[in-house]
Amino acid sequence: MSLAARYLPATRGLNIGGDWYDAFPQPDGSVLAVIGDVTGHGLRAAVIMGQLRTALRAYAVEGNGPARILTLLHRMLRHQQPELYATCAVARFTPGDPTVVWAAAGHPPAVTRDPDGGVGVLDLKPGIMLGVPLAYEYEEHSVRLPAGSTLALYTDGLVERRSAGIDAGIDRLARALEALEATELDDLDAAAESLLKPMLHDSEHDDDVCLLLCRTSES
Repeated sequence: MSLAARYLPATRGLNIGGDWYDAFPQPDGSVLAVIGDVTGHGLRAAVIMGQLRTALRAYAVEGNGPARILTLLHRMLRHQQPELYATCAVARFTPGDPTVVWAAAGHPPAVTRDPDGGVGVLDLKPGIMLGVPLAYEYEEHSVRLPAGSTLALYTDGLVERRSAGIDAGIDRLARALEALEATELDDLDAAAESLLKPMLHDSEHDDDVCLLLCRTSES
């Protein structure tokens, strides 16, 4: 699979925040793609983000699936950082298997594009945000992505604007992904840049922006 990522700090305030992305192999050869967002801005959010990212990798090395990883992160954040919350989505890609397994904690839904150009939104209701003072077990979902498909993970800074609801932004992202030429997706870095242009045309954004594109190989 191919990966491309972009991180843009908010254009106002401190240029540090709690958005993060990650991608790495598990011991069984599967690959986890992760996107997350700690509430708030500034140094504290960035520190907690680093702790969550490190803990997530540790839980993943133990062979846990996306839902179990989120459950453990939720438990950790509840006990170590009360009154601080985060959203997160985790997707697992397994070589030779077109089924992608994913779980989400209060995070905006991933957007997919199949090899024929059709787009979809993984809009099953996500679990609660990480850290909410409530015991919770996250659920796993699966989606079939044929070889040559693209999965877009992102934080709310990419799609949310004061003048419009987040649903309108998600729809705009889906249309932008659909509008890409198939040849553009051969260069995933260029595709990431092409996606950002219509999403951030005003150049001013109050929140950090994070985008992670995952494309499964056709060979």
